[in-house]
Amino acid sequence: MIQKTAILVVSFAMVLTACGGDSATDDTSSDTGLAVTSTDGEELFKRTVLANNGGCIACHSLTPDKVLVGPSLADIGATAATRIPGTSARDYLLQSITDPDAFLVEGFDPGRMPGNWTDGLSTEQITAIVDYMLTLGTS
Repeated sequence: MIQKTAILVVSFAMVLTACGGDSATDDTSSDTGLAVTSTDGEELFKRTVLANNGGCIACHSLTPDKVLVGPSLADIGATAATRIPGTSARDYLLQSITDPDAFLVEGFDPGRMPGNWTDGLSTEQITAIVDYMLTLGTS
């Protein structure tokens, strides 16, 4: 039984490596001692793994009305300012990343989005992601 489990774990790791591995799209893990260094918001947003979590694009579609794990962010740059009265689009997005359960989109339960982004990303990186998100749906 242990041998079958070990084979399964190794196989799963190989599949994950085959799916990802390109440093342009995947985060380097803290297990390797390497840190996320990019401050390009679009590049960070589109990583499939980011700060030891599934990256933004892994859970949020950029296709209108297409739900993956979280809501589509296709038009978030145009709609963020309308989500919470009196809250700017920038502030809404910043809080949605740093405290994901503060504002929940209807139909989505608390706890779906990791709340530890500030552990693996700098303020500059989170700001860069927000800057990129603010461009979505505005042209």
